Amino acid sequence: MIKNLVILFCVSVTIISCSIFKKDRQDIIGQDKMANLMYDVLLAESYAESYLMKDTTLSKDSILKVEMDKVLKVHGITAKLFSESYIYYKTHPVQLEIVMDSAHERAIRGRTDVFIRRSTPKSR
Repeated sequence: MIKNLVILFCVSVTIISCSIFKKDRQDIIGQDKMANLMYDVLLAESYAESYLMKDTTLSKDSILKVEMDKVLKVHGITAKLFSESYIYYKTHPVQLEIVMDSAHERAIRGRTDVFIRRSTPKSR
């Protein structure tokens, strides 16, 4: 009798924990989309720091907020969803590493494409 109760308890805990994990996963941005989003966020931050901060009357936070809003709008993501997804990935470092590596690889490909275009002679 006790053995059956222990088994029932273990099965119940497993089912509940799996359903919570599944629900948690439904409310986050997928890895591929998050990698593209992070790439654009990092570009927006770089753009804000490099070009927009020349105007000393603007605050860095307000500039970054405007640029972040633009990025989120392009991707069709709400700030809340991005924030929840980012927190999820921060608590799952292996998945965050995959996302950031994908964003980094995209940056390398983009930089390589620019260098190739600059080094090839123009045909006339």
